[in-house]
Amino acid sequence: MDVASLCPRVTAWMSEAPTTHPLREIIDNVTASPEPHSVGLEVLAALEDIIVTLEQADPLRLATERADFQKAKDFNDLLIVRAELVAAAKLARTGIPFEFGSRKGTPLPDIILKNVNLAIEVKNRKLDGLRDLAAELNTALIETKSAVTVHLGAEEWVLCIKPGERQDIIEQTLQRVAAGAVENFSMELDHPWATTTKPRVRVQIFPHPPLVDDQRVFIQDAFAATGHFTDIENEIVAVLTGDEQKTAQAKSIPTILLIDIGRAGVSWIRPERIWAAQLAVRIPATTPFVGVAVMIPRITDRNVVISLALRDNLSEQERTDAEGLAELLRLTKDGNVWHG
Repeated sequence: MDVASLCPRVTAWMSEAPTTHPLREIIDNVTASPEPHSVGLEVLAALEDIIVTLEQADPLRLATERADFQKAKDFNDLLIVRAELVAAAKLARTGIPFEFGSRKGTPLPDIILKNVNLAIEVKNRKLDGLRDLAAELNTALIETKSAVTVHLGAEEWVLCIKPGERQDIIEQTLQRVAAGAVENFSMELDHPWATTTKPRVRVQIFPHPPLVDDQRVFIQDAFAATGHFTDIENEIVAVLTGDEQKTAQAKSIPTILLIDIGRAGVSWIRPERIWAAQLAVRIPATTPFVGVAVMIPRITDRNVVISLALRDNLSEQERTDAEGLAELLRLTKDGNVWHG
């Protein structure tokens, strides 16, 4: 399949990217595939639409975003840049003039609106401790050619597992496998900030090879999410008050914190409007941010749904500007939340 003709702007942006760029694998797979409709092609087509939209809008400092895109070393880097691009493209489609924030001198928020005194700071962070543990343990078992299958479990889906704790679980598992012992074990995690007091991860080792050679670790019995959702909310509230760089930017210009929540555990199973409603009652009166918005981007989708919650104690002008932006984005007001 000819990716260059189907996605010429993606191809142009990739022309100066290194051969190790994470998008290369998708492009190679689509090129080699005879399928007219594939997930990889949907990913590239969505990105093509985003880039075309932004190039037509031609915001100031788009070249900086393109350079960040080209420098992505892994999919985490790529998705961080994509979050900013998809949010900016949503603004461009509705005709809202903006520019990308300057990074010279004192860094500004990611997106600066031009007709109002308002900015948007895009926050994207992967928080998925249980899945990170599963991936690292899976790699270790493959490297040691361990013919076992491992199941991981927990009372709640664990948002964060510290690197030292992950390594300890992996080492204990490998030691048992090497010794031929297949007894189960568990480890209590040191996370006093979490809703679930000291969550515990269970490891079950089964003495038979996996059905699929490259998939030796499976997550089971860890899908409760009540405390998990609250833990994610706590992380967002911490950014609103405790992230010095972000709050300093918000003090320089009225700013909405836009959270890409799609990679925070299993957050994607709760709709954006529910996230906004939950956060609306938790926005600290002391935060410099005007409000917090939530989006869950899908890499096969050119657009994104955004829901917005505003701080209660806004000035009249701040509220006018923020609600004006919500109306331009065609969001619907429901109490103190605006949702798409």
